[in-house]
Amino acid sequence: MRSRRSGTDWAWLRWLIESNLRRQPEFKKFRLGRRLETLGQGLFNRNYLFETSGQSLVLRLAKFEHELRTKKEAIIRLRQEAKSLLVLDRVGFPYDIPRFVCFVEDESDGIVGLIETAVQGASLELFSNVNEPDRLLKVIAKIAVAVHQLPKVEFGHLKERKESRDHLLEQLKELAPETLKFEQAARAREWLLSHLPENRPPVVLHGDLLPQNVLFYDFENPRFSVVDWQEAQIGDPAYDLAIVTRGARQPLGVARGLERLVESYNENAGQELTASAVIAHELCFQLGWLDDSVRNYKRLGGHAPEHYAAQLGALLRRVADKK
Repeated sequence: MRSRRSGTDWAWLRWLIESNLRRQPEFKKFRLGRRLETLGQGLFNRNYLFETSGQSLVLRLAKFEHELRTKKEAIIRLRQEAKSLLVLDRVGFPYDIPRFVCFVEDESDGIVGLIETAVQGASLELFSNVNEPDRLLKVIAKIAVAVHQLPKVEFGHLKERKESRDHLLEQLKELAPETLKFEQAARAREWLLSHLPENRPPVVLHGDLLPQNVLFYDFENPRFSVVDWQEAQIGDPAYDLAIVTRGARQPLGVARGLERLVESYNENAGQELTASAVIAHELCFQLGWLDDSVRNYKRLGGHAPEHYAAQLGALLRRVADKK
């Protein structure tokens, strides 16, 4: 791979897109005419929007320099995301999704990203109503149910847990001994082990069902698109809801947001979840953030472990107050 200056190398990106699309039968004579647009970036990907013959496409480029994911892990996620998009298209997911076009290889013929079709819509973060403050939560709950009802047998390429308890126990086993020296971490672990969920069957999870990964369009009759499937997995349905609430006092600015999200989910789902099941994953997330800081703070910076320990303690106090 040729060396590149720091910052965005637009010429290299254009070469990546043109050289890889021309390998596809429907794009043999493709030439990128208009300038690429930055579409934003997530934790592990940079996204760029471009057009060809009236069709909008997206280049999703993996961040191989990310300290929390190796290059091998990033490539595995890209392959899984591509397979998930193909399956979603085949089984008829009820919401719009990107269509996988091709993988993107660099000069060394190694996968560095993928190209997919762009979907319509603006971020769900803009979809709100002052008279219906939990509207966002209701939309996400309904989409979560649709994801969880996908045929699990079609997603054999995803990581799977046999039971919902395994999803929690797996995360607890990964904690560093130094993390459990924090009193808040030890109390959180004790609470989790004494509140293990009933053995719900695992389901397909989106894995990152935040408002920025749900797009809406058609204001008169709202329609929705669901993007960024790289964190898809098979596990406890409560996990997808905890991704949204994350232990916040007012998830998405909504009073009693966790309870309202769970209520909306149960209205649409075939199986019922409890607020306690979601809280368990909230605690696991915060334990994970503390664990990452314990392992990486001196090397990567960011918030010190004490910051995350304090957050965890605050959540534990709110959990105790709900009893």
